[in-house]
Amino acid sequence: MAIWRKALFPFQILFAGVVLLRKKLYAEGVISRYVAPIPTIVVGNLATGGTGKTPIIDFLLRHFSQKKELGVLSRGYGRKSKGFLTVHSNAPLSQVGDEPLMLAQKHPAVFMAVCANRPKGIVQMLQQNPGLEAIFLDDALQHLALQPHFKIVLTTFQKPWFDDALLPVGNLREPSCAARDADIVVVTKCPKTIDAESSAAFSVQLGLLPHQALFFTTLAYETHVRGSSILPLKEFVKTPFVLITGIANPKTLVDFLKGQGADFTHLSYPDHHNFSKKEIASLKAMQQPILTTEKDAVRLANSALKEYHTIGVGVSFLDNEQAFIDLVQSAIDN
Repeated sequence: MAIWRKALFPFQILFAGVVLLRKKLYAEGVISRYVAPIPTIVVGNLATGGTGKTPIIDFLLRHFSQKKELGVLSRGYGRKSKGFLTVHSNAPLSQVGDEPLMLAQKHPAVFMAVCANRPKGIVQMLQQNPGLEAIFLDDALQHLALQPHFKIVLTTFQKPWFDDALLPVGNLREPSCAARDADIVVVTKCPKTIDAESSAAFSVQLGLLPHQALFFTTLAYETHVRGSSILPLKEFVKTPFVLITGIANPKTLVDFLKGQGADFTHLSYPDHHNFSKKEIASLKAMQQPILTTEKDAVRLANSALKEYHTIGVGVSFLDNEQAFIDLVQSAIDN
């Protein structure tokens, strides 16, 4: 651990006290919690940074949106607006945030909305669409004013909560014991193969309770890229290109492309990065094919950069995918 991190231990103790007191006040009913009249399913994580929530929500919508009238409520990280807003496929990026807009474009039949106050957001959604049958809540695990019906908690294979520490020493927003409230735990960004012994050891270290279901997943990139034309990835990577990423952890994508034998220059920007005119001009001046993620493409859509390809990503369960679907189906039906 870095020396400067160790110096933050006193602040960690203070942070832990505030977090635990807040949880206690809600748990004992001193502060009331809102319970929605329809099933609400939280997809969240204990740590800051990208654990793969959006690909999981995308997976859930692909499986359930044709069977049920679903909604998704997000905070809308990075948006310039405040309060409640519905998100349509042509909504202004600055008003709704990149991830909600991307999901709205991929799932136009799903009622998408943003609101920092989750209870108020749910009430607004039900007023505007009384036919909603369930709502997925993106990154609302720490929003204690809401009492969800079902919790899906994510942790990455590379940095699980048992190998992390509470802020500001580590990256955890609340103590790892908070994971005991989860109904499902999903380990994301795993290697494509994990032997039974390793997964069993990982499960023990997570310290799950008997009723909690555990699943291991990996990111699965598409075998084609989309731009002015759709090209097989194996054809696209034959030419040197520039990879642009403004996501929390691009390493998985970088490693995947290297595994395809690709020759590329990687330009990495912070998560949710808004590209400046100067940056766009520099990209155009490179005069090479450009590849980016679906999330970054949302932020590039109205820029002067018109020629680029995107690569999509999904979630692949290493085993027991149907068991995961069945558990979520049961939560939606109940």
